Amino acid sequence: MAVWQFVINLIPASAARIAGVHAARMSRAQLDDIVLALPIAQANVLFAKLDMLLPEKPRSYTGLRVWGDEPSDDIQVSFDDEFIEEIQVRFDVADISLPLIGGVCDVARHFDCVFATPEGAIIQPSREAVVRTVLQSDAAHFVKDPQGFIEKAVRLDREDR
Repeated sequence: MAVWQFVINLIPASAARIAGVHAARMSRAQLDDIVLALPIAQANVLFAKLDMLLPEKPRSYTGLRVWGDEPSDDIQVSFDDEFIEEIQVRFDVADISLPLIGGVCDVARHFDCVFATPEGAIIQPSREAVVRTVLQSDAAHFVKDPQGFIEKAVRLDREDR
């Protein structure tokens, strides 16, 4: 992942509830326990939807398909013989694509999913919610002021010692 990319993973909406209430944030441990587990029978529908969003890269690994371009926007899908195990999306914040965000939200809604950031924020699959979260991200801060972002990171690193 590049510092200018914003990363989200699709997780089942049902897994983003704590005591029956929609979660706004989950711990890393809670997220690590969640498995997407979409039946592989739904793969053709998923792959067709992703084909409409980004071009697929040639396959180099069994169990992994990638759409887009790794240094900018991409979607990675991990799967085995039974399940789609993970769908990760990386947005290039320096050149944000609203149609891509909208398309990814459509995919999430189709499969009854929400988004989770690596930090644990849970985002509903709406263009507005995703854009709002992207604009508040470290990736957006880096794109807006790379030098200031790096200086702050160095300062925080020194304070942590």
